Amino acid sequence: MIVIREPTLQDEEKFLSAMHRSVQLHYLWVKAPQTSEEFQTYIKKSQQENQKSLLVLKNNEIAGVFNVSEIVRGYFQNAFLGFYAISGFENKGVMSVGLKLVLKYFFEELKLHRIEANIQPENIQSIHLVKKNKFRYEGFSPRYLKINDEWCGHEHWVLTFEEYIQDNPEIIKKDFVDIVAYNPQWVEMAKNEIEKIKKLFPDSLIVDIQHVGSTAIPDIQAKPIIDIQIAVNSLNSAKIISIPLLQKLNYEYWADNPDKTRLFFVKGMPPYGEKRTHHVHIVELDSHHWRDKIAFRDLLRAHPDVAKEYEILKNDLAKRYRYDREKYTDEKADFIKKILK
Repeated sequence: MIVIREPTLQDEEKFLSAMHRSVQLHYLWVKAPQTSEEFQTYIKKSQQENQKSLLVLKNNEIAGVFNVSEIVRGYFQNAFLGFYAISGFENKGVMSVGLKLVLKYFFEELKLHRIEANIQPENIQSIHLVKKNKFRYEGFSPRYLKINDEWCGHEHWVLTFEEYIQDNPEIIKKDFVDIVAYNPQWVEMAKNEIEKIKKLFPDSLIVDIQHVGSTAIPDIQAKPIIDIQIAVNSLNSAKIISIPLLQKLNYEYWADNPDKTRLFFVKGMPPYGEKRTHHVHIVELDSHHWRDKIAFRDLLRAHPDVAKEYEILKNDLAKRYRYDREKYTDEKADFIKKILK
């Protein structure tokens, strides 16, 4: 059984024994308490209002340590997270279970909003641990923390409350497929959003940008989501620039997108908002994504009868896959392929 709890003075002997046998595991990344005096200091520090230390116990044996530090309340509601496993318990999933318990405590009991783990890029196991638990990469700072008398660069891995709850069934239910009557304002809404994006992005990045998807096709019912497709010369170059820029317009980046030939961003998706309002697709100019979306839109604009056929299909799929967006999208693929032949 794996549990977490705060350390006490009675843990000194077990704690120090665990740290002594873990020196080789820790020495590159962290300096854990090794003496009775250091342990006493560690306990005093953990009792401060802006600090929380938590032991991970497996069958009553200390298996790892998590330290939540520099807790700031008020408008920030933020803290930093440090951690280290105990030799003999690493690479066995114990720390991952422990981290899930720590995050539950952090977000649901402490009611904090954002937690940040700063990790050296060479510390592959720690990076794997936070990635597995939905932390996202937020940048790199050279010479960030002093480890073993040397200033070391660290990656910043972050998790917010919204990201923590995004897989909650109640949240998923809010993000349902909804088909509504055609709205003439969609065209203007797309133009306005495109202008905002063009003002934000460097001129050299965007080769072309267009309104695509069903809201770009007159007089058919659609999901009330404005789809914007951006053509770039290099997806790798665009990724570095576009993620922080689109975040300024309240877009969330889908880092786990299995399709590596496009970058996909969503605005308004629960729990970040009440309802999706915009999608941005960034693709390379010579990709099938760019060609197919433009061609499909133009074909349906030119052939209202085919557009109505597509509308009937979408309504049917929306009823069948109301809470499964991926299935809804996949089931449209055969129709789109047939039309584009």
